Amino acid sequence: MTREELSDALRALALDEGESLYIERRGEEYAWSEGNGLESAATLPDAWMSYTGKWPVTDDEAWRAFFADLIAEVESMTGDADRCRWPLDDPWSHHH
Repeated sequence: MTREELSDALRALALDEGESLYIERRGEEYAWSEGNGLESAATLPDAWMSYTGKWPVTDDEAWRAFFADLIAEVESMTGDADRCRWPLDDPWSHHH
């Protein structure tokens, strides 16, 4: 499925907070499953992630921002982006 189809499918699914979802990308195609992954995959995907958290499906603007961030996190596995949450020269910044 395309990125837009994935967005529509995940928003329609409207998982409850705490439910786990697996997302993967192979080339330009995305797939998802509830739980920890697609069992029938014979080869590894280009990028993948599991997500458990809040799904802001009732607010259009919040959904667009959430989905963009979710895809950016998946894409970070391909080496295209740095998603580090704190400065690289301070690996313990969350303890300050």
